[in-house]
Amino acid sequence: MSRKERYGTRDLTYSAWHRLLDDSLTYIDIDDVEYCQRCRQSLALIETAQDVGQPFKATIVTRRLAQRAQVPAFLVFYRKADMGLIDQFRIRQIYPTYSQQDQIIAPPDYAALLMKLRTNHHCNGVPTNA
Repeated sequence: MSRKERYGTRDLTYSAWHRLLDDSLTYIDIDDVEYCQRCRQSLALIETAQDVGQPFKATIVTRRLAQRAQVPAFLVFYRKADMGLIDQFRIRQIYPTYSQQDQIIAPPDYAALLMKLRTNHHCNGVPTNA
C-alpha cells in the first residue's frame, strides 16, 4: 500500500458507468485486503463504511470470498471526527464466525487488531506469485 494518498479523492467514474449496465452485471468494490508485507499472503478482508448509524451493510460476497481465501473477514464502520480523523470504529466479524453484535473500539485498539492479524500469521518470508 502506498503511504501517500495520490489524488485526495476517489473517482466514481467507473462506478457510475457500471451502474448503467444490465442489472445482471453485479459487482462490489473490495474495500480492504490486509496482507503480509513480506510474503504478500492475504490476512483478512475488510468491508468498510462511514458510520452514520446504519444497522446493516450487505456482506455476503465478502464473506464468501473470505471463506474461499480462508482468511477472517470484518465489517468495519468508522466514525469521522473533526479534521478528517476517525474517533471510533464499530466492528463486526463476518467470517469465519458471523457476529450480529458490534464491538465499539477506539482507533488504537483497531490498529492493535490489525497488528494481531500479522503477529498471528506465520510468514515464510517468501513472496508468493507477484
